[in-house]
Amino acid sequence: MLEKWLSIAEPRPSPYVFRFINVTEKQDPDDDVKAFIGKEIITAYRNLDHLQLQYRTEPRHKLVEYIKDYVLTTSDNQIARNVGQGDFGEILAGLIVSHFFKLFVPIQKLRWKFNKDRSTFCTDMIAHNPDGDITDIYYYEVKSRRLIRKEETNGTYNHITVIAHNSLLKDEQTPNEGIADFLSRYFYEKEDYDASAKYGEIVKNPNNYNRNFELFFIIEASKFIAEILDDLQNLPPTLKPLCVTLVLINRLGELVEETRELAIRSAVNYVYGA
Repeated sequence: MLEKWLSIAEPRPSPYVFRFINVTEKQDPDDDVKAFIGKEIITAYRNLDHLQLQYRTEPRHKLVEYIKDYVLTTSDNQIARNVGQGDFGEILAGLIVSHFFKLFVPIQKLRWKFNKDRSTFCTDMIAHNPDGDITDIYYYEVKSRRLIRKEETNGTYNHITVIAHNSLLKDEQTPNEGIADFLSRYFYEKEDYDASAKYGEIVKNPNNYNRNFELFFIIEASKFIAEILDDLQNLPPTLKPLCVTLVLINRLGELVEETRELAIRSAVNYVYGA
């Protein structure tokens, strides 16, 4: 489904000191693509079988109320709307990484929120090679923006690209295997001791793996300016190897809102039948 909508290009050699991947739309997403994204959104937040178990004997409006009250960010609060757009970015980044680059994203981190209107802590996303022993780990900082402007962080103003780079760098300079630690504990509780040990090994010996650093930017296409990539080019190359993926989406805000409603519809269809 994603191939129908998105096109990926990687100029070789890269025009930057980092690896650069450009993702653009082949066409506007049609109804099938939007429905696909909507289902992926609700699945990122909740296990659909769990929703079915909880609500199949309840009126439909009870399920819709639950999703609005406990799952999707509050639609009439600007801070929460920003969080929702960030969540959308993480979901889309995970789809692109797993679908086009064939990496395994081991956790739907958004399922474990305690406050739907807050971002989750820790590295936005990790992925690794899908088969056999884990050898290659990818650490992601994901940002989604409809507007491009310099933003304040600790008294300085930078474009979001620099802010994302510095956030990932800060994670790298501190113990940074929180997701792997969670996965080790999670699989232990499920009595999958092999998986628990596999992720626990990452916590104990992170330098035994090929570590890759990824910046993922999902941006309103009409607002993109090349300056945000030039800012990254001018930074000291402290994160290596570094890859930057730029996803340019027309009418990004509209897509976020439409797929939010389709996420609700997808849950209703799954629980009660289309």
